Amino acid sequence: MAKSKTEIDKELMYRKIMPSSSRPQPDRPESAVSAGAADSSSTPTSAGMADALRRSLTTPVQIRENRNAVLVNLMEELVLSRLDSTIQRFNCCRCDKCKKDIAALALNRLAPHYTVITGDLEEKQKEAEEKYASEVTGALVQAILVVKKEPRH
Repeated sequence: MAKSKTEIDKELMYRKIMPSSSRPQPDRPESAVSAGAADSSSTPTSAGMADALRRSLTTPVQIRENRNAVLVNLMEELVLSRLDSTIQRFNCCRCDKCKKDIAALALNRLAPHYTVITGDLEEKQKEAEEKYASEVTGALVQAILVVKKEPRH
């Protein structure tokens, strides 16, 4: 019996998704399926994948973990370090709520720049400050103007 085009596509998709499946092919008799399984070395089987996994686990890759490494968002550090001086220049409210609102607005305008610090944080901060100083100041000024216009307290 001839198959429609959609049935053939479904069967082909199933074979591609589940290559190790023992689902019989409707076009081939059962004896052809079992005989063809021995010569079809191109399709991976679950036993073959398990063997490959075991072989890869016998030679583990050693990753030395550094306990002193810390993940830091440099933009957050820059915003917090410049926050007080920028607020003072614009004569804005210095309460905790306004400071947090300004910092949040500024950080939402800036792209995060994460780095792993293993030693001295000040060195990375200096490099980031040289690169992103104008972006951070601009975001802080815009955030201060928004909060100064409509404070939430």
